[in-house]
Amino acid sequence: MPDFAAYLGGNIQRGISVEDRAVRAWARIQDKPTTVALYRGTTAQPAQTLRVEPSAQVFPDEVRGPGLASIARVLLFGVQGHPAEPDTDIQKGDLFTLADGQYRVIDVWTYPGEVQARAERVT
Repeated sequence: MPDFAAYLGGNIQRGISVEDRAVRAWARIQDKPTTVALYRGTTAQPAQTLRVEPSAQVFPDEVRGPGLASIARVLLFGVQGHPAEPDTDIQKGDLFTLADGQYRVIDVWTYPGEVQARAERVT
């Protein structure tokens, strides 16, 4: 019969390391990569490879009436702590352009091995 006390006291790695999470995040990004050049103020940042996905999430503070255009939003996925790729450098307020217009980053979240951001179209 297994000794549960020995299991708890043993030298067992719990969870996934940040590096492993970053490697997995990078693999998801490579399924649908997009090169994005961010602008911080008027300064262009080096181009980065991110995953860009449309956001269908509706936020409770948005009240839309008839005839009002919906807000186009996207989610950006990047990495941090990857053994071979540089950390994604994205901040609230950064601007970038996609085929359908210019976007502004409105939120940035960091997780172990990953960076996510939400942006909305401004033009």
